[in-house]
Amino acid sequence: MLRRGGLEPRVSRVLAFVLSAVLHLCLLGLLMTSSGRYEGLDEGDTPVTRLALLKSRLADRRDGVELPLPDFTAPKIDLQPPLFAEDSTPGESEAADELVMRPAPAAISEPGPIAVDEVPVTTVVSELDKPTFMQHLAQLAQKLVKTPQAQVAWQQDGKQYKATMRLERAKDGVEFDRVVAEVSAEHHGKQLTTRVNLKRLAFSHFTQVVDSWDPMVQLHDDEIVGRVHINSRFNLLHDRRVAPRFLGKFTTAASSFDAESVGRSSESDIFRGGIETHAGRIALPDDVQPFSWAERGAQVRVHELADDTDIRFFADGSYMWRTHNAQAAQYRNEPSQQPVYFLGALGATLRVQGIVSGRILVYSPKRIVVAGSITYAHDPRRIPDSGDYLGMVSDRYIEIAPPSVTGPGDIDIHAAMFAGRHFIITEIDHARPATLRIYGSLSAGTITASEPRYAMKIEYDSRFERQRPPGFPSTDRFAAQEWDGRWTETAASSE
Repeated sequence: MLRRGGLEPRVSRVLAFVLSAVLHLCLLGLLMTSSGRYEGLDEGDTPVTRLALLKSRLADRRDGVELPLPDFTAPKIDLQPPLFAEDSTPGESEAADELVMRPAPAAISEPGPIAVDEVPVTTVVSELDKPTFMQHLAQLAQKLVKTPQAQVAWQQDGKQYKATMRLERAKDGVEFDRVVAEVSAEHHGKQLTTRVNLKRLAFSHFTQVVDSWDPMVQLHDDEIVGRVHINSRFNLLHDRRVAPRFLGKFTTAASSFDAESVGRSSESDIFRGGIETHAGRIALPDDVQPFSWAERGAQVRVHELADDTDIRFFADGSYMWRTHNAQAAQYRNEPSQQPVYFLGALGATLRVQGIVSGRILVYSPKRIVVAGSITYAHDPRRIPDSGDYLGMVSDRYIEIAPPSVTGPGDIDIHAAMFAGRHFIITEIDHARPATLRIYGSLSAGTITASEPRYAMKIEYDSRFERQRPPGFPSTDRFAAQEWDGRWTETAASSE
């Protein structure tokens, strides 16, 4: 990511007058060349999606059924008079305006064993628009964050649907919140039911999420493998030598983006997995304390750090830490099979580096500083069943230390990172350019420039689809986890 520059006037008015004609001739020549500045995609209010064929060897990393779901205008919902209604929020989608939830009856009980001669008939409703159906359920699931169980009804494709939806909270810090939806509908005179499971997406489901793009920063010598979402307009620069590359689906809540080009370059070469505008915001949470997302397990190991602390991890699962006001470091050499939490107190800065073995979360309300490379003892790219996970979460800042601390070369970070305000790379004007390689994910309120000190390469850790780092914060999005598209005929329809 490159910091934008600017020109300051340094000539006198007389010299400016003499050079005026020359400058106009130069500008005319520039307009006739290929260099220029343009606005990415369309600026109108119409949502735009441009999909490109994936030519990269990483094309198999395209999004699957658990992708973050784009906002859409849902069909009008026809509800029975509710027992209570939630307050509507101005500016929400039509689906949200129409949606009213009411308490559901008793919890859904698991079906008992079925006799051989009573095996229910299953069918597939061929005319059902499955993607719209799944997206609608995902949007309804977002309403269950404050309502653990509810009944809803809506119309789609000329059919009336009813659903009982139940929220199941994560039992520990590495699981996901889930929603079970029991849906019923009438089809050709038969009453059919189906069950759809949805899971709440953590921020670690995305390679990168940025809330507000810094207008003075341009995406330039960056390569990001996996899903990217930005809540605001963003800037990019591509020239004859270097252009950013996004090898997964790119979504933005904005209608367009700003781009500067030197020479010709195709958007399909930059956005290899396609780009979608008007995708809806992914709000960053106000409270990211680890145990706000799940109950604190009895077996987890917690280290509470009241002061600024240096933490170093070792490949055998041991680790040491030293507070700045302590004369000696503390050391723990018993690897833990349970998650390990380092929790900084208000105002504490935690500095980390080393080789991680096990499931670790480092949390500070103020600041986390990466003092050097921090990698997994068992790299998941070589060992797919690696059990090493690292999360770094801060309410405010995650910072890459200056070259005097990290050294002048490349840095590797294996982790999921969440910086509520800023992800900061210090002293970017360092004379020896290197590469910052992140294997995992990065979410932040905003991100500073990295060039010329670092070109930034981010590769997604696909294990985060199945498990999140301990205590890592979640988004307000849900996605269908599993559904075979089959409906079961209920006994009531045979009467």
